[in-house]
Amino acid sequence: MFKMDWSKAKKIMIIAFIVVNVALLSTIIGNDIRSRDYITTEQDVKERLKKINVDIKTDIPKSTPNIQMLEVEYQSYDKINSKLDIARKFINSSNLLELAKIDERKNSIIFESEHERFKILKDRKIVYEYKSYERSAPVKYDYHEVASNFLEDKGFKTSDYKLTKLEKNNDIVNLTYTKEYQDTMVEKSYMKFTIRNARVIKFERLWLNTIKEKENNIKLRPATDSLLKLLSVEGIRNKTIKNIVACYYFDPNNTDVFEFDEFKSGDAFPAWKVEFTDGIIKYLYEE
Repeated sequence: MFKMDWSKAKKIMIIAFIVVNVALLSTIIGNDIRSRDYITTEQDVKERLKKINVDIKTDIPKSTPNIQMLEVEYQSYDKINSKLDIARKFINSSNLLELAKIDERKNSIIFESEHERFKILKDRKIVYEYKSYERSAPVKYDYHEVASNFLEDKGFKTSDYKLTKLEKNNDIVNLTYTKEYQDTMVEKSYMKFTIRNARVIKFERLWLNTIKEKENNIKLRPATDSLLKLLSVEGIRNKTIKNIVACYYFDPNNTDVFEFDEFKSGDAFPAWKVEFTDGIIKYLYEE
């Protein structure tokens, strides 16, 4: 009868275990070394951008968020009933159809009363204007509260956006809010307010609704790596970077990425939003 030499078998198993672990460790170390070789240092990226006179006057993010591709769709007003429903929230009239003017060339519909104008562009962007503003003595008020109350009055959510720009010019305040999903901005999805003495005199909204996260092979590279893409971007020489932040990016108007601007839904992919002091914004992503 065959008898197994358990002592010898045990030694073989131990040796095999060691060999497997050494192989795994070598793979991990090799990947780590290759990864570190690929990552550009902060000093290197600053020196290389300096050659095209681009200065960085902000912190370069040291961590890279692990964000997935995000399926999104525009808030749409493509049916006549949906157009009338949203228009009623801005224009007080018993017969909106009499106020409607259609511009087929611009793919828009305008509802205009004596004091107000409301426009729907390409079934998704809305613009409201109050036309009868009269000058009055300046008053103190909370800009954000005015914007929040305005949105609540029109039936919009007041919890899924972040202030990204504020400008003051005498008694006029301009606010820009950007859509936010789990603490990450969704570009380009925005609301713009022009407020004068606690009254909204102009409002624009182009909004993306999030559907679901999607697994993908497009990963966000470290900011230092992505910033080197600016070396091949035209029109940024002699500029200064003032902000760098991770975001989701979906913009059908960018025909370099999307086929045409009639998309109503699609995938927003991870990107770095790079903002310059002169207002220029570039989005850096993996292709």
